[in-house]
Amino acid sequence: MNFLRQEQPAGMPHISIKLLRVFGVTNHSEERFRIVPVMLTYFFFIVVPKCFFGYPDLEITIIGTAELIFQTNSFCGMFLLFLNRRQLAEFIQHARSFSQTVIRASPAAVVQHLTTQHDMIHKITRIFCIVVMFAAHFYALAPFLSTLYTFYGTVRNKNATMHYTLQMEENFYGLQTRTSATHYLIFGVVMTPTAYLCAFTGTVKTLTICNITTYCTLYFQLVQLKLRTVTQDNTFRQELKSVIKMHQDALNCASLVESITSLALLQQLLLCVLIWSSMLLYFTVSGFNVNFMNLFVLFVFDTTETFAYCYLGEKLSYESARVAHTVYESGWETQTTDIQKDLQLILVRAQSPVGITAGKFYYMNMEQFGIIVKTTYSFFVILRDQI
Repeated sequence: MNFLRQEQPAGMPHISIKLLRVFGVTNHSEERFRIVPVMLTYFFFIVVPKCFFGYPDLEITIIGTAELIFQTNSFCGMFLLFLNRRQLAEFIQHARSFSQTVIRASPAAVVQHLTTQHDMIHKITRIFCIVVMFAAHFYALAPFLSTLYTFYGTVRNKNATMHYTLQMEENFYGLQTRTSATHYLIFGVVMTPTAYLCAFTGTVKTLTICNITTYCTLYFQLVQLKLRTVTQDNTFRQELKSVIKMHQDALNCASLVESITSLALLQQLLLCVLIWSSMLLYFTVSGFNVNFMNLFVLFVFDTTETFAYCYLGEKLSYESARVAHTVYESGWETQTTDIQKDLQLILVRAQSPVGITAGKFYYMNMEQFGIIVKTTYSFFVILRDQI
């Protein structure tokens, strides 16, 4: 898996960068048109059938609506990253410069922390990709296996009713996918690669936001560690200017991350409530079947995604604020006036709030995750009472 191999320099989201190139989310003009077939597939194979061809009953309507909202979150989130490709390219440039500077001109302890955390982030990213790959196989192939099992039952029992399980609940341009084997196979040929594309798109979007947020958090950890090293070695006069620049570079990266993710996280915040509530509504009105399991896979993925954004956003805010605490603990009062002024500059900058926001309205943190859960439950209760 060339996409998943570890590369240098440490301190950069190499896997996300390579995956984004597949969608044309780069600054290269010859690659940017790669997003066009992806969005056309989403529009013609998901949006149009689900919005304009109707559903046979209430239960399938709930499934189709939940799937539409979920896939909209994935594809439109990727398109928002595409629109911010210049900021992404700028962040990658800053990240490369920051990492190379740390490796070239920082104490061994700082470099060791960078490489260790880079290895850990890379391993977690690989594991996530592999888990999603298996989940995508289940989502795409389980309906076929369920249909084959039903077919086997009808062969043995002539009175049994043949039931075709669809990968996505939709009336596909007038095809009789629920009653005709030929139409079902045509639908399967189209929707199987579409299902894998949906999984791939959602994975790349999630990994990109999580990776750039995690690496930005790591940069603030490196600033803290270098400050502690300078304090221990009492090398303020030689190293403090480089620490100030390092901290400013970390702040610049955080500003870019916030700008890149802001609209995508606002969309996540709004659609997450609709996704959760519609899926919970389906779980309460349906029995345990393949549709239930497939929708549960989407529910777990969306819950994990939202939790990751909130957790990583809170961690970024915490580590950026910890820089100020590290300055307080550096024995600044025993230093010369010039050094105290430089430390004061770091302190002032560190006290400004840093994090990822939903449309610049709300910081993504665990408190916000709790609010989302409460709002979802309230919305779910209203929907349940209407049925």
